Amino acid sequence: MTVFGASLRYEFHMQVRKRSVWIVPALILVLFVLIGGSLLRDLFDPRERAADPRTAVVALAVQIFGLLAIGFGGLLADRFVRDDRLRVAPILDATPASPGARLLGKYLGTGAATAIPIAVAYFGFATAYAVDAGAPAALGWALAAFAAVFVPGLLFVAAFALAVPMVMPAPLFRVLFVGYWLWGNVVSPDIMPTLARTLIHPLGGYPLAALFDFHGIDGQDTWAGPIPGATLNFLRPDPTPALAWLSIALLLILAAAALAGGQALRARRLR
Repeated sequence: MTVFGASLRYEFHMQVRKRSVWIVPALILVLFVLIGGSLLRDLFDPRERAADPRTAVVALAVQIFGLLAIGFGGLLADRFVRDDRLRVAPILDATPASPGARLLGKYLGTGAATAIPIAVAYFGFATAYAVDAGAPAALGWALAAFAAVFVPGLLFVAAFALAVPMVMPAPLFRVLFVGYWLWGNVVSPDIMPTLARTLIHPLGGYPLAALFDFHGIDGQDTWAGPIPGATLNFLRPDPTPALAWLSIALLLILAAAALAGGQALRARRLR
């Protein structure tokens, strides 16, 4: 087995068995429903839910991803620095295994394991909706939304959750990440400068608008494009399918840059 494969398999199995990986997203979903979130109403109330399955499952993707990505980032915040803290990093560095291959295996292994509860929640709700509404096409749209919205966004979050704690304590990163996530995804650009509705919007504004023609359950929401008078409008061109794919590519490029930066910083410290 290659170094990358061994690292990925080990990190995946170690992470997926952690109770917190399952408890944290479950608690977030329960709290959201209890405090009056619209998740269940938008799916199962015939008077409130979208008229077509595409809109319903894409709206579900926005809610699930927007909520659970916060816990996802927090759960990964100590994975890169853990080896140094446990003093096993020097042993691993003394082996002939490539540090880059080990890092990539850790990144994908821990990220995939931490994303499993998110996928279970999303496809569980999507399946329940498809059965309740008699709309099997919803599962196809759910797969497409997961690939275009969840995967790039989670890879982006995972990279920064692994790399940034190299320059600050993991608890501080978790606090700042919550603030960043709310600022970058909830705050309207006409109120203050924010990354919302830009090409590097981690919630996937351009794929939502251009690939799924999603404008919210009521058709009134705008997920991408310029806002009169807002700052950062140069990052908000009018959405097109080509720009949606560019947005996905930019998130993946930024994720790769964050990982490379974290690895370079760690290597510099070891000199």
